[in-house]
Amino acid sequence: MDAPFDAATVTGLAEALRLDSTLAAEPERLRRALADLAPGDEQGGWLLTSGAAAGVPALIEQGLIAEAHARLSELSAGRADAVTWTVSAWAQVLSGGTADGPAGLPGETGWLDDQQPAAGESASQAEEPGTPTALRVALWPDGTPVLVAVTMRGIFVVDGVNAFGRWRRVATVRAPLSRDVALCLEPTPGRVVWTDHDGVHARSLRRHGGQLLLGESRMIAVPPAGAQARYPVAALSTPDGDLSVLWTADRLELTLTEDRTWGIVPAAGRLPRACGAGERLDSLHWSLETAQTGWLLCRSDRGRLLAAHWDVGLNEPGGWVDLEPPAVPVAATLACVGQAVFAIAATQHGDLLSLEVRGAVDGDAGWHSVDRPVQVTASPPPRVIAAGARYDHSAAPGWLALAGSGGTWAMPVTRSGSLLECGSPANIWTGE
Repeated sequence: MDAPFDAATVTGLAEALRLDSTLAAEPERLRRALADLAPGDEQGGWLLTSGAAAGVPALIEQGLIAEAHARLSELSAGRADAVTWTVSAWAQVLSGGTADGPAGLPGETGWLDDQQPAAGESASQAEEPGTPTALRVALWPDGTPVLVAVTMRGIFVVDGVNAFGRWRRVATVRAPLSRDVALCLEPTPGRVVWTDHDGVHARSLRRHGGQLLLGESRMIAVPPAGAQARYPVAALSTPDGDLSVLWTADRLELTLTEDRTWGIVPAAGRLPRACGAGERLDSLHWSLETAQTGWLLCRSDRGRLLAAHWDVGLNEPGGWVDLEPPAVPVAATLACVGQAVFAIAATQHGDLLSLEVRGAVDGDAGWHSVDRPVQVTASPPPRVIAAGARYDHSAAPGWLALAGSGGTWAMPVTRSGSLLECGSPANIWTGE
């Protein structure tokens, strides 16, 4: 649209829906109605009709303003200001706004506040995610945790462990059991990264005035023709603000994509394959150890745990080393606690095991049991675990989260020599 966005067209939309509310779900009839009610703005009518065809009204009525914006941007490939005007117009009309036109939504460089409940919904009725099928934890500079989860209902994020009624939707994905999510909070802004059928997506994440603000969804990697971005995925933020993402389209080969401050860079060549014959990747975690070094941890679908050293300068891993846990893990994670990177594994019986990775690779460390708090012991064994800590804040505790049919727990975790110790857990989600 070269002309200014016409508020009269928004008035026409409001009048059309007043006369027949079903027009929001019937784009062709809506187009004809707008041609009668706002004949001077054919382009504006087309934009509003395209929003209806993309399902924008239904998403807005669920309180998913940011998701509506991302969906319309993806489907229409339109100008950012046109997409913003369209979503804002629908939001204004559906919430009862009229002739003054919609309040402006942020543009491509702005922030979308997903904290607000939908019209007619109180904060206590905010959406709950359901049992996680994938989970990640990361820490703000002040040491407080953020959790992001994939569930059958979508991808959700929450700031802190006081989570009831505060989960916010990041995205809706197809086939959620085949998707994964990663979370980085250093440096600011943080980023949520997830996979979907069409590729790898990311949204920036800030904390402001006690709320989480999510940036617009961006595509940062596209799978080969006929393939999908599946699980697992891992992301690592470097101190200079670059983001490295490891993802896969076949659960065999890992692809490295770098989201740098000046553009997205697909890495050349293949990374060393971790899986053996007939084996596939099940989970992947990434942790810095220093500003220049880190570790990767992968779990295969046969229960093997393998670690590889990561050189930030070279941006590539070394060879994979089998960590040989004493029991087959059903889930595993990785975090730098007290200046040492630990692998943490959960067994089918709910036992927790930890291993200081560098010591194990050098042949100087072994697996140890991690005592579970009584609340966690009394719950069904977890099937998903995640841990987060800040390598540059060695005195601060990390956080460990466990999810299963009995709920999702999060607890602080500290280092005592070669052992990890868990603090008092918070119940994040009580299950179905």
